Amino acid sequence: MRTIIKTITLVAIIVSYSNSVCAQTSSVKEVNPLSEVFKAYFTLKDALAKDDGITASAKSKELFNAINKADMSKMSAAQHSVWMKYQQKLSYDAEHIKGVTETEHQREHFVTLSKNMYEVMKVFKMDVPVYYDHCPMANEGKGANWLSLEEKISNPYLGKQMPACGNIQETIKK
Repeated sequence: MRTIIKTITLVAIIVSYSNSVCAQTSSVKEVNPLSEVFKAYFTLKDALAKDDGITASAKSKELFNAINKADMSKMSAAQHSVWMKYQQKLSYDAEHIKGVTETEHQREHFVTLSKNMYEVMKVFKMDVPVYYDHCPMANEGKGANWLSLEEKISNPYLGKQMPACGNIQETIKK
């Protein structure tokens, strides 16, 4: 009889412990596998908004490295599919931006970098709202978009010349 009581008690303790561990595990926040990529993109955008080609080059190097170090094992199947479609494109533009300090050439590549980053961001949503902004005067009057963490427009294409030119096209939320 004592053996049965001990066994039942032990099973109850194990079940209780397992439920506790499962509850704790499910409350742990998942880390976005592209958080370093996004962080580097936003700091690159900020450098271009300040007409700072040297910092933009350095931040693009960080972006390039983050793109190439992204942990695909932490991606869902849908995320992995999108990442595989855009990883090389993002890497290409980041590599070109890091290789120069002239903001005009950096901004040319930032147009396609931002276009592709937007597609990735729609699948790898951040915990905070991300604003998809548009400047109609950028890109030789063809217009261009970029992503931002702030509602306030800080134009990476026109920099100090016209820092507030543009508007929010979309807000990406988790």
